[in-house]
Amino acid sequence: MFLHKNQLNTATEIRREFFFNNDSRNMYALLNEIVSYIKIHVPSETYGRKISNCKQILIELLTNAVKHSDTNLTTITVRLLNNRIEISKSDIGRRFYLADYTGWPPLSWPLNKQYIGEKIRIYSDDISHLYAIIQNENRIAFELTEIPFDELSEETVLLEHYGLLILTKLSNEFFYFYDSSTNSNLFKAVISLY
Repeated sequence: MFLHKNQLNTATEIRREFFFNNDSRNMYALLNEIVSYIKIHVPSETYGRKISNCKQILIELLTNAVKHSDTNLTTITVRLLNNRIEISKSDIGRRFYLADYTGWPPLSWPLNKQYIGEKIRIYSDDISHLYAIIQNENRIAFELTEIPFDELSEETVLLEHYGLLILTKLSNEFFYFYDSSTNSNLFKAVISLY
């Protein structure tokens, strides 16, 4: 189904899966294929900035697949419904790990119920802090706190970009879900068109 210019059908779901062999040499072609698919269904004259956000999100998710998934296949799913774009990355590779968590006992999947509601800082530089918020035994949501630029000084240190920070900043909602019944990982970014 093609959408009319400047109007999205809020009742019809549009969904497609793309398969990635986690080879960096194939990233660019797949990225272009997915972005083209989004542009077919979302009018770029009206939603150019949102499509640009989708492209950056896809770059980060595909890079994450190459660097961290420790598996040979990743599925990228694009879903359009109710004036939003959902981009998901799923695989059966390495589980998400909170490297900076120093509490006891260590976190392991599925998470212990005692952690629900805990807010863990997982990245920080001089302009932002990224937190993982434990929502349930299998789901972590990401939250970004930014420091206003007028509070920065010439001594401000900007560390190397962190992929999760970028994903969180470009999304209206971004989370990780571990499915213990299938040993699968899911990262999902939601981009509202309004």
